[in-house]
Amino acid sequence: MNQLQRNPKTHAEHKREVFWQITLPLLIGILIILVAVGAIIFSTIQPVTDVERWADVSLIWLIVPTLFFALLLLVLLAGLIYAVSFLMRLIPRYALIIQLYFEQARAKVGQMLNLSAEPILRLNSIWAAIRYATERGRKQAQ
Repeated sequence: MNQLQRNPKTHAEHKREVFWQITLPLLIGILIILVAVGAIIFSTIQPVTDVERWADVSLIWLIVPTLFFALLLLVLLAGLIYAVSFLMRLIPRYALIIQLYFEQARAKVGQMLNLSAEPILRLNSIWAAIRYATERGRKQAQ
């Protein structure tokens, strides 16, 4: 099989970027979490601890992820509000154009319907005239 060989220069650059942009920040984050967990464990095994303070710290650690997701939802909501307000400025202009096209289409359809109904109306009017003439002729004959 003829496989394409990687460019060694770009592959080395990619590996370096992966390390600096993905691996290192991930390791630092894991290290920070492990240090925090270690500090909490260390403080709990001490003979005299301020339990309320660590309870507050634990509560903060529980609330922060919720606040993060709430912030994401807030940003999403703000983006949607901005998009809707932008669309509200654009829609009337294009809605008028569409409305004018529909008015033209309605007029053309009306003309075609009138043209298609004209022969039937003409036959009905001729038939009505014939009936009227025969009725009038009968009444005059009597």
